[in-house]
Amino acid sequence: MPEEAIKNKTFGEQVSELKQNVNTGNFSGKDFEKCHKQKLEEEKEFLALLEWASQLKKEDKKIQNLLRVNSLKRSSDILESLRSLGDALQKELGDAFEKSGYRLLEQTRAGKRSDVMYGITRIFMTFGKTIPQILNESFKPYYSDELFKCFIYAFLGAVIPEKNKKEE
Repeated sequence: MPEEAIKNKTFGEQVSELKQNVNTGNFSGKDFEKCHKQKLEEEKEFLALLEWASQLKKEDKKIQNLLRVNSLKRSSDILESLRSLGDALQKELGDAFEKSGYRLLEQTRAGKRSDVMYGITRIFMTFGKTIPQILNESFKPYYSDELFKCFIYAFLGAVIPEKNKKEE
């Protein structure tokens, strides 16, 4: 089946196909990865729509609560992605983040999102890099201050090289 046809399927259609394939024994881990990726994309799209709706109807408690619940569900995926991103960027940007590390940690602890964003943006711009979308996601206002701190700590904890590794 062509790759384009797979991309056009909804999550529900992919799950139905996976059920049939599991019944016949004709499946692989790659099939589940594709389905999971589609699920995450649809959840992200739904969350963006919910965020927009919550901004338009701030007085609607059901929408606000639904936004809070859905953003919490997505937070564990974001934490894992930020940790992986930090690991991936450590060789290239680790030293720059180490130099600004204490300042970024202190600003994060104080909940100064704009200052943290400025510091991180400055490092990426210095190296001619764009800020990854998942890192931008952590600064969205519907995440609580505590969740924001967890996101940034996860990223900084992975991107700043350990002294033991650096000395070797």
